[in-house]
Amino acid sequence: MRNLLILLALSIFLFSGCLEKEEAQQETAVAEKTPVVAVIEAKEESYSPVLEFGGSFKPFREANLSARMPGKIKKIHYREGASVPKGSVIVTLSGEMAESAEVELEAVEKDYERVKDLVESGVLPQQQLDHLEAKLNATKAKVKMMKENMEIIAPFDGMVAEHMLREGEEFMLLNPGLTPGFSHANGIIRFMDLNRLFLEIQVDEKELPLIQKIKDIEVVADAYPDTKIKGKIFSTETLVSVISRTAVVKIEINNAKKLIKPGMFGRVKISLPEIKAVMVPRLAVARQAGTNIHYLFAVENNVAHRKEVEILEDLGDFYAIKGIESGEIVVSAGKTKLRDNVPVTVSNK
Repeated sequence: MRNLLILLALSIFLFSGCLEKEEAQQETAVAEKTPVVAVIEAKEESYSPVLEFGGSFKPFREANLSARMPGKIKKIHYREGASVPKGSVIVTLSGEMAESAEVELEAVEKDYERVKDLVESGVLPQQQLDHLEAKLNATKAKVKMMKENMEIIAPFDGMVAEHMLREGEEFMLLNPGLTPGFSHANGIIRFMDLNRLFLEIQVDEKELPLIQKIKDIEVVADAYPDTKIKGKIFSTETLVSVISRTAVVKIEINNAKKLIKPGMFGRVKISLPEIKAVMVPRLAVARQAGTNIHYLFAVENNVAHRKEVEILEDLGDFYAIKGIESGEIVVSAGKTKLRDNVPVTVSNK
């Protein structure tokens, strides 16, 4: 009987040892499956948002100069690219039409004098003289217009950007200039003021109120990436596009050295007033594949919770985000092994 009790006690001891060993192995397996992550505290900090845009440079002023009547181009006095002072004669047209109008004027003046004598003698009524006087005045105006039409004058200080016609060619009233990106109108000379330029950018409707009071704007032309140019907002379109929900904003720059050419591409950075936002390391944020959804994992009581966030500003190593509160603990390393509501082991070693 005694031997039987000893055998039974030994069996119970061995069985208990096996249970303890199995439980220990299970606990070790669970611990090995729990992801180990590094964490950091999200903090609210101040930063200055920066808006970036791109657009094309355009002339501050542009005019397609032409005559008011058809005619042959006799002389173009300035080559393409030449600077022209205001009031200078740029083009001279042939004077055949003016000469013809002067001959017509002489004939009308002689008719007027003859009719005037006959009216004074009582041979013809005053009404006939009145009609002829009106014709005389109209012919004089025609001659004046023809003479003025023989010269094309620079309306402002500018540069001859393009000869739309050449010497010897006939100017017609329908002679469109079709250079892409600029005005499409009749003309002989495309004339531009390049001392100042506009950089035209498309601004989203949500960002329009933010930039209205900005004074200092940094402009860079792609052709001269190391040259920073000061700019200022000149005007904003009254209407917002119903398709893109954007409006054109014109930024004025000084171009006295004629460094920038119309049609070049430029970029602009606009620094907005300082604001506060929650900051997290760039590596803490992930993007859901195939979408524009960003998320991170916040840890509470050693459990990771997935939270979607909105990136407000990319600050290099950090993101300014919306979607979590300051003081929350977020995973900064090891997030690829996580799912929502998964227990984690925190280790920042």
